[in-house]
Amino acid sequence: MVIYNYIIMEKYNFKKLEDKWQKKWERSSYGKAVDFDNKPKHYNLVEFPYPSGAGLHVGHCMGYGASDAFSRMKRMQGFNVMYPMGWDAFGLPTENYAIKTGRKPKDVTAENIKVFKKQMKRLAYSFDWDREIDTTDPEYYKWTQWIFLQFYKHAVVEGKLIEVEDDDQITPRLAYQAEMPINWCPSCKIGLANEEVIAGKCERCGAGTERKMQKQWMLRITEYADRLIDDLKTVDYLPQIATQQINWIGRSEGAEIDFRIQNTEYSLKVFTTRADTLYGATFMVVAPEHIIIPNLESRIRNYEEVKEYINNAKKKSDLERTDLAKEKTGVEIKGVKAINPINGAEIPIFIADYILASYGTGAIMAVPAHDERDYEFAKKYDIPIMEVIIPTVTDKHDPPKEGVETIFRNAIQAIVINRKSNKVLMLKWKKFPWTTFVTGGIDGKEDKITAAKREVLEETGYKGINFIKYLGGPVESNFYANHKGVNRKAHFWGMVFEIENNDKDEISDEEKEIHDVEWMTWEEIEKDKNIKCAEYEIWLERLKNDNQLFTDCGVLINSGEFDGMSSKEAENAIIKKLEKDNAGKSTVNYKLRDWIFSRQHYWGEPIPIIHCEKCGTLPIDEKELPVILPDVEDYQPTNTGESPLSNIDSWVNIKCPKCGEDAKRETDTMPNWAGSSWYYAAYITRGNSKSEYRNPKEDENLFSKYKKELKYWLPVDLYNGGMEHTTLHLLYSRFWHKFLYDLGCFTTPEPYKKRIAHGIILGADNRKMSKSFGNVINPDEIIDKYGADTLRAYIMFIGPYDQESAWNMNGVSGVYRFIAKVWANIGKAKENVDDELGRALHKTIKGVSDDIECYSMNTYIAKLMEFNNLMTQKDAINYETLKIYAKLLSPAIPHLSEELWEIVGEKGSIFESNWPDFDQKLIEEEDLVIVIQINGKVRDRLTVKSDISNAELKTLALNSDTIQHWLCGSKPKKIIVVPKKLVSIVI
Repeated sequence: MVIYNYIIMEKYNFKKLEDKWQKKWERSSYGKAVDFDNKPKHYNLVEFPYPSGAGLHVGHCMGYGASDAFSRMKRMQGFNVMYPMGWDAFGLPTENYAIKTGRKPKDVTAENIKVFKKQMKRLAYSFDWDREIDTTDPEYYKWTQWIFLQFYKHAVVEGKLIEVEDDDQITPRLAYQAEMPINWCPSCKIGLANEEVIAGKCERCGAGTERKMQKQWMLRITEYADRLIDDLKTVDYLPQIATQQINWIGRSEGAEIDFRIQNTEYSLKVFTTRADTLYGATFMVVAPEHIIIPNLESRIRNYEEVKEYINNAKKKSDLERTDLAKEKTGVEIKGVKAINPINGAEIPIFIADYILASYGTGAIMAVPAHDERDYEFAKKYDIPIMEVIIPTVTDKHDPPKEGVETIFRNAIQAIVINRKSNKVLMLKWKKFPWTTFVTGGIDGKEDKITAAKREVLEETGYKGINFIKYLGGPVESNFYANHKGVNRKAHFWGMVFEIENNDKDEISDEEKEIHDVEWMTWEEIEKDKNIKCAEYEIWLERLKNDNQLFTDCGVLINSGEFDGMSSKEAENAIIKKLEKDNAGKSTVNYKLRDWIFSRQHYWGEPIPIIHCEKCGTLPIDEKELPVILPDVEDYQPTNTGESPLSNIDSWVNIKCPKCGEDAKRETDTMPNWAGSSWYYAAYITRGNSKSEYRNPKEDENLFSKYKKELKYWLPVDLYNGGMEHTTLHLLYSRFWHKFLYDLGCFTTPEPYKKRIAHGIILGADNRKMSKSFGNVINPDEIIDKYGADTLRAYIMFIGPYDQESAWNMNGVSGVYRFIAKVWANIGKAKENVDDELGRALHKTIKGVSDDIECYSMNTYIAKLMEFNNLMTQKDAINYETLKIYAKLLSPAIPHLSEELWEIVGEKGSIFESNWPDFDQKLIEEEDLVIVIQINGKVRDRLTVKSDISNAELKTLALNSDTIQHWLCGSKPKKIIVVPKKLVSIVI
């Protein structure tokens, strides 16, 4: 078959096409971004991968393929697109693999990168390979180390970034060392990050881990906590991503309260957001690691029991200890008591592993009446439960009236049940449209049960009733009592009784005039619109649920001078009292802890610090960067928990740059998060260099050298990646960016303008792809059999982009058949034929453009399929139709599109052409069906032209014979026209 002197292969030969066009793109450097181009810039960032030995898997393709399609469309729309790629190559997995195979991590990494890059090029991802980065390249981590030194040399004081002198031991540096509990593997003799502990076991060897104190390098991310939350308002992140960030930081306003330890100089400091519950604190709980325990060892009568509990807690991970589902355990610290500062009450102190020393202050005040966890613990250890907050309700039917006296009373509401009939004793009021439970006040010193039985007897005559239970504590009810002419503030106690027999006395004439007595089923009660009980919903919930805890805000009781205050009023008043007594203060707390930044591994960036016994801790001179990771044969873990670097004397032992005496290098390395915290900026500094960074002058740093380029490209316009990296990685990189912004390295306070996330691809068995399940899909195998275009398009078509989707080989075959049909349709290309596809084509242009823009890739491919089906039905297809269709096809299926473009006689690459525009008139429906309603009921439908005006539509509706019939001569009161949808007539 010949078109424009082009001989078309009878059969779709993807291998020949893909090899042809990949070589051409390689020669033309397609995808290369230009600094300071006249076109509007678009920085499209996709997460760079960890190059594992397994190579690229189809899960990677989920992110890269969609972002590639987006980038290709944006370039055709006239944007200067930067779409770079690199390698996040430091970390424990490579080190583990290298140890297992007896090879060097750098050699393993180089091989893995080579495999990944080859696979990516086979899939035609249009990355700007001139900007390629590798976090293990010394020229890269030179600047990771430089950034760490800036953290070490700076502090935030009163909200401002300041420089700290080397010999300053007081100012809190942003990078500092501290003793911290770590996950310790006794088998590997190494410390593990939380992500390296799986179900309480070492990821490397499978042994159970324990907790151990060890000196660690920390980054003071907490200094940026408020900005990390507040600046989320300035960016466009998916709601769930922003929520993850906010929840991880966990900012909360509350009070810091000191509980003095009786007869000692010590006190326990706690943070609470519920100072209003302080009177209800009946015990305290401290973490097993809390410093108070060794300080009070001589006073603790059961120290051996406490010590044994501490040792057991060390064997558990933080995740295991804080699991909400696990049974809470603890030991009372006997011989010591805490003093509640608000009322002087002595309360016991327990040690429990569900409290972490690294979270908050490592101690809590426990209020079992208003916290589920504390309640569970108190019930188990028989600790008093004191209710101090009660709910408050206002009667919506009869709210309190202004200017009317308010009278307080304690009262009961008795819910009397007949178990045989399952009916409830109710009162039907005669003068008012009310249905109520038996209700009444508590007189004098009368107890609540006696008061309730008296009220039941007086109002109904029944005397054979038995008390069953209270429905929790009281509820404060505010209402206007019509029958008394006063406002009431009543504390109602809900109480359940069962009727024992039908014995009853005659009630008084006065009571008979007020109400009738009636037994009602719960269904009848629920349907009764005259239920006069603002507390009804609360009683109903408490009847269904035996747990009577009230954990919300309300009104205080049993709280001395603060009784009757709302929670908010009481919180402020109690904090003021604590401040006056030097026992507490208002403060803001964060769930976020400072970032444990060091690792005791080999395969990571060396931390550029020197330790001298005489001069203390010193930073490496910036001119000596990078501190290169030594190339050694032995990088096995040490028996001490130190980094393997500590065994390399020739590297560790150096002279102090300040005093000239013997000193040592820092042997901890950075975590794998380090290199990925600024990689988006590193791409920009690569510019057009193909081999190495363009080194700044001696008096410049990388960021000042490329300040113009950074200003041009940042912020990243769109950042795409997996949901698993939208918490920590995103938080850490935002933190680094803000710090570098404060240093003057960047001109924007946020690195990413928009952040989206993709779902994951499950195996055909609907399980996560894993070698152990045998369900991993190697993209090379799919490309060999079906071609790269098929794999690219199938992964986009597999399902909604942000959700899980299961692999299906039938789906792959279906996409291959679709592409083969496109190829077959090329043979129908003709000049000067009317294929009558114009309207459908322009709808497809709009739909495809919108879908790619919002990463709705599955519907994008579906629209391509739908239009191809239309072409299949035609005997001939206009060249122009095919050209436009090729453009729409090109982001997902680039090889075939380039070939199609060449076949129809176009010169140059399809990706040098402009993205097609749609004609608004052509995408509108020619005819519309308009619904005509009269008083909300459909009475007729009219078929009209799409360009009809509202006035014409109104006239047509009124002139309809059917509508005239229904109007019966009536004149409409109102006519509402909803353009292009309906006409609503009101008569």
